[in-house]
Amino acid sequence: MKYPVAPRKPTTVSFGSVSYTDNYQWLEEATPESLEWQTKQDELAKEWLSSRPSHTKSLEIQRQIPRLTTQWPTYVNGRWFLHRTPEDQDLGVIQVADSERGPWTTIVDFNAMAKDEPLALDNFAPSPDGEKLLFGWGAGGRELQNLRVIEVDSGEILHEGVRQTRPLFPTWLPDSSGFYYSAYLPDNPVQARVFRQILGAEHVTEPEQLELSHPLMWVQRASDNKHSLICADHLNPRPDFIRDESKGGAWQPFLKGETAQFRGDIVGDHYYAVTDDDAPCGKLVAIPLATPKDRGTWKVLLPGSNDVLATLIVVGEYLVLVDLVDTWSRIRIFATDGKLKGEVPLPARGSVSTGMLALYTLTPMVWKGREGEVMFPFSSPLQSPGLYKVNVHSLKVEVVAESAFRIDGIIQSYMTTSADGANVPYHVIARAGTDLSQPRPTVIYGYGGFALALIPGWMHNYLTAWMLAGGVIIVAHLRGGGELGPRLFHSGRLKNKQNTFNDVYAIAADLIKRNITTAAQLGVAGESNGGVMAATVAVQRPDLFRAAIAQVPITDILARKRDPITVTASLDYGDPDSPGMSEVIYAWSPYQNVKDGTKYPAILLDCGSNDPRCPPWHARKLAARVQAANAGNNPILMRVRENTGHSAASHDAQVEFGVDYVTFFADQLGLAL
Repeated sequence: MKYPVAPRKPTTVSFGSVSYTDNYQWLEEATPESLEWQTKQDELAKEWLSSRPSHTKSLEIQRQIPRLTTQWPTYVNGRWFLHRTPEDQDLGVIQVADSERGPWTTIVDFNAMAKDEPLALDNFAPSPDGEKLLFGWGAGGRELQNLRVIEVDSGEILHEGVRQTRPLFPTWLPDSSGFYYSAYLPDNPVQARVFRQILGAEHVTEPEQLELSHPLMWVQRASDNKHSLICADHLNPRPDFIRDESKGGAWQPFLKGETAQFRGDIVGDHYYAVTDDDAPCGKLVAIPLATPKDRGTWKVLLPGSNDVLATLIVVGEYLVLVDLVDTWSRIRIFATDGKLKGEVPLPARGSVSTGMLALYTLTPMVWKGREGEVMFPFSSPLQSPGLYKVNVHSLKVEVVAESAFRIDGIIQSYMTTSADGANVPYHVIARAGTDLSQPRPTVIYGYGGFALALIPGWMHNYLTAWMLAGGVIIVAHLRGGGELGPRLFHSGRLKNKQNTFNDVYAIAADLIKRNITTAAQLGVAGESNGGVMAATVAVQRPDLFRAAIAQVPITDILARKRDPITVTASLDYGDPDSPGMSEVIYAWSPYQNVKDGTKYPAILLDCGSNDPRCPPWHARKLAARVQAANAGNNPILMRVRENTGHSAASHDAQVEFGVDYVTFFADQLGLAL
């Protein structure tokens, strides 16, 4: 394949204690030269993909999967609020109804608001009185969020915008008079500050006065509608400060200084929380509000075990706990004294989620409905999401919205051993009738970072399409993720990051040993941090894989420090300016470890033109480096999707990616469509 030429422009670069020559540093800048080269690369990739014999069939398979609802209604004070994308439209709407089943009235329409670029919702929050709606959105995937408050009934705009950048985590005051939000001041794009905005007042410019304890801090409104908590560290969260909103006054230290996770809520005069303090997978504790630093007053309600305690919410006087048992979900209900009320019967073995990824350290997996009710989604790799509700008193479960798509398939679970002896679980998923005793085209899908849990829920449409086409999917549970608990999260980050990739190699070797696949039929894929994983293992072990798709990856883990959002990945990867960490990063970063004269697997680097988290220059640099170094004939391709950020905003864009995904792997792994 003849690639557009990327000239070598040797430049000496230094990070921490590491110095080396970078021939493609010039591709980091969005200059006319680099963008012209990017366009030619994208055109080459589109032409190659569309010319594959599997392309047309890939589109047919993708269209077999209906457009699915993965957003569910939120209940507030007699009203239900829902964000969804109507079947006849490309962008989302926010709607309101008096019942969780509708009928729905549209109050925000991004299709009507959009002008030159697609719009995507970032967050929305109905006020506690149900009369107002706060929502944030971005254009073209840039994540430069706008923030607006409207009156639900009239649509009148009550507040517009903020004076800072990238507003996050909007949280209403208990009396609906205003809201907190986190945002960044222009002079410090890496430290989030907390602001308090009162409706009808001037735009706030000064943050809340408190000691900063982490780059990311946000406000949680407690269920007692009296207290607010300021939490810190989305990867290892804890409530550092507390404030009684009924009394006002300053923020008071709460669990500031603790090093373990604490995630929970307030009932009466206690804070009930899941914590990994002396419990690697979590335990349930009650902490008096009056004596949070006196551990002698704490009470353990549920001791730690091998089950990963993921989500705790308060419903009346009950504690609703979601945990992961060998990666599968379970819901239990406890009284505040720790007595088990009962286990909620789930539809099948699967996940309390709409998909595969859950950041339970930040976002609860279940939420409140009407009084005494809990709403929860449920899905599995063979069943699209459905919505259910359970009464905490009777434990009776009702179906709110049925699953729209079910697949007759196979799920097998295995355990293998990584290089250091650690156990690595994974799931093998295929359509019914697939003979797994004979090697098949197979794709390992993983994430393994930032405490984000990869769980066996409904798979992305492109993975589902691959399975429907006859391919095998491997859901890999890698260290660095959250599905195996905080301890295994920490054992796959910073100086331990290589463990994540070693876990992938262990799974690949085990699949080959079990005759499920061969190296010539094996692919690897992931997105975001999973894209980092896919790029890294393709570079480190080119002998073990035939193809890799790295979606929205970071590929130069040292040079990422140049970007204000991507630099925050130091929380997981380490600080490039630290002498010790720079050497660790240099040893595994994909871009720095490409070797000339090596036969690399086929690689598709897929990114969004406006992505601020994983900017497309990462794909530019790795594509140029591998194309120049590759001694084989496998294609090294790069797609850059216009008006797209870290994920596709529109349904059509998602379908387009799915077609490319199946086409690439079918062609390279030998799957006849």
